[in-house]
Amino acid sequence: MVTGQRVTELMTNSHKENINKKLSIQVRLDGLSFFTQNLDTLVIEHYENRPFATRVDPLGLTQELEALYAESAILKAAYQKVTVVYVNSLFTFVPKAVFNEDFLADYLKFNTKILATDYIAYDILEEQDIVCVYVPYTNCNNLFFEYYGSFDYHHSMSLLVQKTLSSNSKRDEHPKVLINVQESSFEIIVHQNKELLLANSFEFTTKEDFIYYLLFTMEQLALDPETVPVALAGNISKESPLFEMAYTYIRDVSITQKEYTPIAIADYTSTTLL
Repeated sequence: MVTGQRVTELMTNSHKENINKKLSIQVRLDGLSFFTQNLDTLVIEHYENRPFATRVDPLGLTQELEALYAESAILKAAYQKVTVVYVNSLFTFVPKAVFNEDFLADYLKFNTKILATDYIAYDILEEQDIVCVYVPYTNCNNLFFEYYGSFDYHHSMSLLVQKTLSSNSKRDEHPKVLINVQESSFEIIVHQNKELLLANSFEFTTKEDFIYYLLFTMEQLALDPETVPVALAGNISKESPLFEMAYTYIRDVSITQKEYTPIAIADYTSTTLL
């Protein structure tokens, strides 16, 4: 179970009804995706992916969100539970055994640029004994609080890592690579025997960028593209130029997207884990 952060409502929200539905929102700098789910049947009732015209900075997210909320009845409806998932590169993983809440900034400062004013949060992955330390978008949290009152939020890598390691077999003697593709970025997880070997994310513009980062990561970990399997998920299909590029350089490459849902894996994990 991922134990993450919660923004708690301080007063009664008079317009909020006690309906048995959940809203899950994934926030990225290049877009927003969201879906609703019936909490009794677990049926996903509505799903949308709304890419932005251009990639924005964290401050620009507020304007994009406000524009989407102005036109979306789904987002403005009332829900019993709301979960927000942030997708960004402002994260790192720390072994739970050495994790100390007093040193959150120290964990991040060596591999990402953070400001003194940044709020830092963390998700605890109990089963894996690791902690994801990250920077959520505070301006977005404030906006979601205005709309919904109480809500939970997590980093997308927390959910993706837990989903991947929980489904991985202990009998796997060799490492595996999972790539989750977004509109203009991708997350990469390397795992073996339910252990996380690497978790990172990259922004890309072209298919050449994509394959460069993938092959460079594999090279740094001494992973042979001829033997190590690579699974692709998220915003990708076999007709995608990204898949064709990966297929050209990697012998064992496949797409793991579930056939029974149109929801990308980083979105879908929040229905199964939370």
